[in-house]
Amino acid sequence: MKYHRITCNLYKTTGNSWEQMAEELLSSAVREERVLRLVLFTRCTDNQEYKFQRSFLEQWVERHFVSPRPVVSLVAQKPLVADLVLEVHSLVEITDEAVTIEEQITSSSVRYLRIMTPHYREIIVGGLYADDLNLPVREQSEQAFRKAEEILKTEQMNFGDIVRQWNYLENITDIAHGNQCYQDFNDVRTLFYASSEWESGYPAATGIGTQHGGVLIDFNAVSGEVDIAPLDNDWQRAAHVYSDEVLISHRADRKKGTPKFERGKSLSDRRQEVIYISGTAAIRGEESVTTGDVLSQTEITLENIQHLIGLEEGREKLPEHSGKLGLLRVYLKNEEDASAVKADLDKLCPDIPIVYLYADVCREELLVEIEGIAYL
Repeated sequence: MKYHRITCNLYKTTGNSWEQMAEELLSSAVREERVLRLVLFTRCTDNQEYKFQRSFLEQWVERHFVSPRPVVSLVAQKPLVADLVLEVHSLVEITDEAVTIEEQITSSSVRYLRIMTPHYREIIVGGLYADDLNLPVREQSEQAFRKAEEILKTEQMNFGDIVRQWNYLENITDIAHGNQCYQDFNDVRTLFYASSEWESGYPAATGIGTQHGGVLIDFNAVSGEVDIAPLDNDWQRAAHVYSDEVLISHRADRKKGTPKFERGKSLSDRRQEVIYISGTAAIRGEESVTTGDVLSQTEITLENIQHLIGLEEGREKLPEHSGKLGLLRVYLKNEEDASAVKADLDKLCPDIPIVYLYADVCREELLVEIEGIAYL
């Protein structure tokens, strides 16, 4: 049995009009084979402009890609080392004719991709959002999760089959009616996740802020003969068992939902391994490490990631068997920190594709969050 791993490439551009830059990046992506997902990181001034850009992206893909067309997500996080950035997820190294990629559409007109092999099925979902971006976070989250639930039920899967999930939230740290927006999202996620068994642990996940775009969810789900395991980090308490002290809510009418994700997720066919690295910050135990500046937080965060991908079943891996980073996303709370953090990571992570994005992190005191993918 072979697990056909998904790889990620970055395309960046600068200097032209938004439409010209988008055309340039998308034209590069259309030349790749077996593209599954396009994630376009963009700057926009409001949700009206966001909807225009999303419509442009969706229509361009519909015109220029042949079926099965990739799923698309527009993420309103301002790129900091380019004007526009496109992340392209592709399926590589396919020599087995039994592997197929099929485009599917649900009864509510949500499009997604199904990868089928004789041994497993993988679902690629992008761009789940509410009908109205002005609704409260809780209602937007419920609508997005219902769309996810419909897809999973269609595929005879459940939330427990999700291996990687991205959760983008406009104004993630804002307080509304006593609850932080991220806490409202976590409460909804907890309700939907309660219907599933979690034999392989929760997904690897990121919960990160955006400037616009409401609530947006992407995910990958896998079912079949693939070895799937959660990765824990003994330097950090698992987020799904955080104490109430780090969950921001003043509501007495419901129990606080913890962030339901693992620090990482491993997918393996026993010959090669893919490690999805969740959004990671300068947290030890469950407490933020607030001493020092953004570079100190960046280096602590990177240490957390390196420790995570160097662990296997609680034991240190041999150095030659440790994970190799393939891509990083670096989310920065302050735009002015980009040049210093880039210079630092150029030294610490040479030759690794990195995208730098302006995004609010879910704790006020944290200045940087990093996620990524590694291969073994």
